Order: sequence, then structure tokens, then C-alpha cells
Amino acid sequence: MRRRSVDVNMTKTKIIYEEESVLVAKFYHPQSDDYLDYRAKIVIKDSGKTPIQMNLAFDGILPFAAPMPPKEHTIKAKSILELSLKIKKWLKKYGYELV
Repeated sequence: MRRRSVDVNMTKTKIIYEEESVLVAKFYHPQSDDYLDYRAKIVIKDSGKTPIQMNLAFDGILPFAAPMPPKEHTIKAKSILELSLKIKKWLKKYGYELV
């Protein structure tokens, strides 16, 4: 039995864009003044199934009465539009909305 050697070109994906910003969300309740601050790092790669990735790290004061989402979270998406929808959905799950 003879085996064929397959030569796979394993090139690393290149980062074509990288940005750091602050993401601010407010707890969605009329009597609440709870806000969350996350340091957000967006990385866009040139290839892959989900080339866009956002790493979130909590950077602020813990909320008083509102539920607290995870302090670190990563969201991957195929496009910027899908990324923004996933961020809104993730925050809404805990009762927050983007400001």
C-alpha cells in the first residue's frame, strides 16, 4: 500500500486591521443609572471562517443592582454588521443596551 504525501501550504493569517476602543452600555431600566465600560479590541484578519474578532475586557465600576455580564468575552463574526448585531444581542441578554 502506497501513501501519497500531500503538501499543505500552512500560511498564517495576517492581521489587516486592529483597533482599540471603549464600549459603553447602560442597563435598560428607567430607574437605573448603571453603566458598563468594556475595553474592546477589534481584529480583522485577511482569511478564515470568522475573520473579524472582538475581545472585550471589563474596565469600570461594578453595577449596583443590575446583573453583571462576564468580565472577559470574545465575539467572532464574518462581517462588521454581524459583529455589531452579536454585541447588541449579547448585551441585551443581560439587560443592557449600547450608548
